[in-house]
Amino acid sequence: MLVDDTLREGLQTPGMSYTIEEKIKLSRLIADCGIKRALVSYPSAHWSEVEVTRKICSENIFDETFGLGRTVESDIDKIAETGANISLHLPFQFEDIAPILEAVRYAAKKDRILEVSVVNIAKFPVKDLIKLGTKIEEAGADIVQLPDTTGQASPKLIRNVIEEAKRIMNCQISVHCHNDLGGSIANALEGYRSGADIVDTCIYGLGERNGISDTASIAHLIELEGGATGIDYVKLSRAYREVLDLIMRKIGPDLFIDNYPVEGKNTLIHTAGTHAASSKTFQGANYSVNVYTGRSMIAKILESAGIKISRESLSKLTDEIKDLAVSRGTTFSSDEIIKMSREKAD
Repeated sequence: MLVDDTLREGLQTPGMSYTIEEKIKLSRLIADCGIKRALVSYPSAHWSEVEVTRKICSENIFDETFGLGRTVESDIDKIAETGANISLHLPFQFEDIAPILEAVRYAAKKDRILEVSVVNIAKFPVKDLIKLGTKIEEAGADIVQLPDTTGQASPKLIRNVIEEAKRIMNCQISVHCHNDLGGSIANALEGYRSGADIVDTCIYGLGERNGISDTASIAHLIELEGGATGIDYVKLSRAYREVLDLIMRKIGPDLFIDNYPVEGKNTLIHTAGTHAASSKTFQGANYSVNVYTGRSMIAKILESAGIKISRESLSKLTDEIKDLAVSRGTTFSSDEIIKMSREKAD
């Protein structure tokens, strides 16, 4: 099964921001082409993500709609309140697995499909990774995602991980492959060949830094190998045209240069607040700021200019930036954030 992540992961593309209306329109086009499951939002990030998710769920645009969040009860409750199924990601750094498993057990009681991502398979030896995945499955996850979050995995590693997961575990296994080294399509296809039940994709391969696996590419390759995707390619082309229009209006054609693996500048640009807060995992201090920013990202941007503000002021500034990003459908550069902060101080 292909799971579309254009509405959520795609929103983490450097320079990309969606209005509520743009997200809803795009969700209908993606669903119309035959994709049944989509990860559409991060509800704890902003009220607009809650509104979008509720609307998509209430209209049954997808057969299965998911919202993403952290392994904390507040995020789980926020997702459940929208009517969506629950997708959770582990922290990028953690020492104690007990509170994580307790949160998974809490989410499992919500009577929704529950997916849990271990965040970064390149971080763990395969044996330890499967042991962690097994604990997550036993805590109640219906799907365990084994993602190459940093884009550093090889097809060989993907094969070893997925084959071992399918041998040991009984739940569904999902792959989510980033393209930092240009391996996302090869890795996702190897995951499928090795038995993964679910492959995450984005239209035009959009996503954090320089993106994940491209939807049309993966769909065609799976079908060449005898698999079924159920995709209507004429209708999928309409979704691609809509995304291309958004790219050209909001970013411009340079996106396709900047997104190039290894050499493209997007490889070191971050959008997700959780990534900015995890400097041990993600290198680079360049940011594209939209609704998925967090206080830690805004604080880092201001600190780079020698600006210190109170926690209360930081929260207010972050909320204002998120509101503007959604209402305008635009992102903010670090320089714009610094200027905004100084204007408020004046």
